[in-house]
Amino acid sequence: MTKIKTYDAGRFNRQLTIENEVELADGCGGYVSRYEAQDTVWAHLCPLRSSSVARADNSVTELTHRILIRFRPNISGTTRFITGSRKFEVQTVRDPDETRRYLECDCIERK
Repeated sequence: MTKIKTYDAGRFNRQLTIENEVELADGCGGYVSRYEAQDTVWAHLCPLRSSSVARADNSVTELTHRILIRFRPNISGTTRFITGSRKFEVQTVRDPDETRRYLECDCIERK
């Protein structure tokens, strides 16, 4: 028997904007990707770890977070969450107890 997870509504204390990647024709036979705001949700943001990654003569800090939101069908690996100037790129999405009530999203924030 699957244990059903419950979350206190007070944990959803951060307002995030959901943006999904869309592809637009560039007029030359290709496409350009950009993000389009879809909706705003209340979420619980939990930092997990940080690391420093060397990229092209530059060190980038990557912070990993778990973001908990109420279930939505339009969240995928091409989604990102925005709050102020912070951007969280979704890496994985899971329904923790398969009841379609909540989603746990593992995300990366790059600084």
